Amino acid sequence: MSKRRVLAISSNLDQLRRIVANLERAGAEVDAVRSLDAIESEIIPHRYVFMDVEEGDVGLVDTLVPRLRQKSHAAVVTPKAALAELTCYLRDHRVNHVIVGEELDRGVFVTAQKLLTGDIFGIEKYLPEGTPVQYMRLRDFEGRGEAIDTVLQFAEEAKMRRQVRSAIGQVCEELLMNALYDAPVDDDGKQVFAEVDPHDRTRSRSPRPVSIRYAATESQFAIAVRDRFGRLAKNTILAYIEKCLHSPVQIDRKTYGAGLGLYLVANAAASYLVNVAYGIATEVVCTFDRGAKAPLRLVGMFVHPGQAEQLREGPTPEGHGKAEEVEAVEMDVDSQ
Repeated sequence: MSKRRVLAISSNLDQLRRIVANLERAGAEVDAVRSLDAIESEIIPHRYVFMDVEEGDVGLVDTLVPRLRQKSHAAVVTPKAALAELTCYLRDHRVNHVIVGEELDRGVFVTAQKLLTGDIFGIEKYLPEGTPVQYMRLRDFEGRGEAIDTVLQFAEEAKMRRQVRSAIGQVCEELLMNALYDAPVDDDGKQVFAEVDPHDRTRSRSPRPVSIRYAATESQFAIAVRDRFGRLAKNTILAYIEKCLHSPVQIDRKTYGAGLGLYLVANAAASYLVNVAYGIATEVVCTFDRGAKAPLRLVGMFVHPGQAEQLREGPTPEGHGKAEEVEAVEMDVDSQ
């Protein structure tokens, strides 16, 4: 089967047409059906599947999952979803994307384009063409503070509302702290700062630089934070968010640490995308609306081609994908 052949599923004919149109715009060859029952084979042969589900219909996704190939990538398109529903959709390692409501057109297009090309890094993919992107690089706590101040000043000059600036500041703080002090690992894969008191960490420099990119448009503000380790796994994100969602006691920042940070990011942003090349880089892209705050409506976990197995099962010395692919990602990280 062609690497560009994608399956689109929706019982709603208008929704199906929209999904198909955006998939084709991304370069896909699309097979479209109105239901899973229309697919004769027990195992769906397509590597990429975009499925439209009614609000909260986790059962339909559960019906889809057993019919997916082990190396499939499925995206859920739904009119509305609370954070708890998002985590339910994403539980299986093959379901890595949720596109909610008004994000359908852009979300389906960008998601498909990244999956089909393997070109997963870059904040520019979520911005109108030609949008100026600002850039900073840092390695310590002092640099983190300067970066946040600079981003917030830029947001104020871009006339972002105070509440939006507050969310931007919160997310920048969490992502930068995670990139500086939670992401770094030594040659044996052990976290560099795992045994260091959180207060003492702030007096240390990260062994590799962290970068932040940010931009403002007529409708949104976008930030992207990138570390040079590539260790963040979807299971980690979901576990922390679900722990915070279902905790019987009040959430305590000290108790949850970086996990709470991931939960706060998911609550503050309109989009939350994670791009990972194992052992090379993790990039987290978040967007914020200019208007009233809306629930998270675009979620995605993209793994550099050939590396999905390693990130699902945990880091291993092997499995970086093809050497030329890894070299290309390293060049991308260094040049951006």
